[in-house]
This record gives sequence, C-alpha cells and structure tokens, in this order.
Amino acid sequence: MKKALIFLIFAASTLFAQTNSGPVITSIDGYAARVNNRIITYGDIRENIAPIVQQLFQRYQGEELAQHLQELHVQGRETLIDETLIQEEAKKVLFLPPNVIEDEVQKIIRSRFDGDRVLLNQALTKRHMTMDEWREEITDRFVMQVYYNREVLRKVHVSGEAVQTEYDRVKDEQLFIPFRVKYRFILINKGSTEVEQTVKRKQAESILQKIRDGADFAVLSEEVSEGDTSLSPWRDPSDVKEALRPALQTTPTGGTSDLVDAGSVFYIVHVESRQEEGYVPLEKVREKIEQTLYTQERERLHKQLIERLTARHYVKRY
Repeated sequence: MKKALIFLIFAASTLFAQTNSGPVITSIDGYAARVNNRIITYGDIRENIAPIVQQLFQRYQGEELAQHLQELHVQGRETLIDETLIQEEAKKVLFLPPNVIEDEVQKIIRSRFDGDRVLLNQALTKRHMTMDEWREEITDRFVMQVYYNREVLRKVHVSGEAVQTEYDRVKDEQLFIPFRVKYRFILINKGSTEVEQTVKRKQAESILQKIRDGADFAVLSEEVSEGDTSLSPWRDPSDVKEALRPALQTTPTGGTSDLVDAGSVFYIVHVESRQEEGYVPLEKVREKIEQTLYTQERERLHKQLIERLTARHYVKRY
C-alpha cells in the first residue's frame, strides 16, 4: 500500500488534500518524523491518508479497524518521508526556470478551477494559505515530480523478452485452458425385458437416423428424450458420466455421436461447442503482463532511489 500512497500523493495537488474534519487516527498533533530540517507532523499524515481512512471505516470495525488504521498510519508516515526525501534531493540537483513553474501554476488554475481565481482564493482561505505559500508548495511538488520522472519512471523498461519469460513462467498455473464442451443429449430407457430392449434400440437408431438426415437435435430431443433436454454449461468431460466421455472427447462441434450404450439407457450426444485444451494466447494477456512487470520494475527503482537518498539525508522517526 505504501507504493500506492506515494503515487496517489504525486498524482494530486496538495490543494485538494483532505482536511482533519474526516475520520482521524489521533486528535493529537506533534512531530512524527524529520527529514533534514523539515518536520512531518501527525496532522500531515492524517491529511494525506484521509481518503483511505474513509474506506477503512466503511469496511472494518472494532479491533480489526484499529489494526488497519495503525498500519495505514505507519505507511502514511513512511510515504511522507519518501516524498520529503525526494523533494529535498530534487531541490538540490534541479533548477527549473521561473517560466516553467509559472506555466505549471497556470495549468493547475485552469484544470482545477476553470481559470477562476475566486474559486482558487476560496480554496486557499479554507487551507489558511497565502498565494505565495501555495506557489511554493506547487513549485516543490512540481520539481519533485520532474526529478522522480527522471530517476524512476523514465528508467522503467519492460522488454518483449521479459514478457515472454513471465508468460512461460505463469502459463501452466494461471493461463491453462482445460478441454471443455457444451452439449445436449437424448436419453432413451432400454426397458426391462429383451423385447423392450430390442424395440428401444430400434427407436434410438431411428432417432439417430433422423438427426443424420438433418432433423434439428434440440427440437427432436424435446419430442423424444426421456431425460434432461437442456443445453449443458461448459463441462469438463471428466465431470460427466463415464459412458459419455468418449463421445464428448471425439465428437466435433456441431456433430452428433453414434448411439451410446450405457447399461440401462441409450444416449445420443450432440456437441454444441468445444474448447480445446491449451493456453490463453500471449497476445491476449500481453498488456496485463507488461503492466505487472512495469509495476514491479517501478517499485524496484523506487526502493533503490529511497535507499540512496536515505544515505544522503538526515531522517529521524519520532
């Protein structure tokens, strides 16, 4: 969740962060952490995790809720430490011309406030911020985003070879397609005497011949079958009566089996659809695999970056 938090923070302007009016973990403010000379307070943590806190209150209660809130609070603190480390380093190594910063400020005003400075001023008033303070905040965040893009996002690369390797690794467990069929059958009870069995066999053979001559299987089964006439769902042949398995395995889509002698009954099987055994094709899952590998590589690079920055800057947790 920590990685998700930091990307949520990067994606949104702090002007729209939740205030402390939502559910809180603690009403006490104070120092939670320090990066160089910058202090992270409990209020900062509450503000940034507030949307997720709302979700936790909806999903959990009691001790389980308390545990999730505590975990989220720690994750929120670590995320803000990561963010502050990146901001501190970005300010040291990057310089963006004033016109670039101004373009970003105007872009936010247009996209978030439809260019209306009255709405902007109202939002700033709610946050007890001046325009200069807001510009400084936007500048810090924008510089951080540029730096993070350079150090992490632009370095993420997923090769076709990596996608193929991952596909081969997971296909047996996750992408295997079992053989399945959809089918109907006509059931004819043989009867109890030899005479009855002779008559029933001739009846079944006559029905089969009508189907061979072009009769509609579904319609005919409604007229003559002495069993279920509905179309089955997708079924693995190993899950059906043993006597029907050879017919289901060998009958092509749209085909009708020979007469199946199954002890006390005759079956005539019609296969509506077949799904042959195999694997989901790579092209159908390529995008999903690429996204998975992209996320893994991004998180690896993010972790490496934070380790480097932690070694360069002072970090203390209270």
